[in-house]
Amino acid sequence: MNPSPCGYSNHPQKPCTCAPSVVTKYQKRISGPILDRIDIHIEVPSVNYEKLSGDRVGETAASIRARVQAARNIQLQRFSKIESSNIVCIADMHIGEIRQFCKLRKKVKA
Repeated sequence: MNPSPCGYSNHPQKPCTCAPSVVTKYQKRISGPILDRIDIHIEVPSVNYEKLSGDRVGETAASIRARVQAARNIQLQRFSKIESSNIVCIADMHIGEIRQFCKLRKKVKA
């Protein structure tokens, strides 16, 4: 959602034309029970049109697919060691597998 009705609250180049009370009222439109269900709140700065519409070449779908398949192959290899396992991906893991494969390490000071 926009931070204000005009959309320019905290904008680096354009000033917000809304009164502070209007911005507060606008932001309170989302009820508490809905906000309670949102775990991550991120303020995303605006991006100018030229950057979004540019002819930059990004990563190809084929290279993304290859990375995803490589990660899936690692998971399949990892979970094949468990007898009678129907785990295909991390989301299928139960507490036992999490304890087995997700060991916490102490952070070493640099």
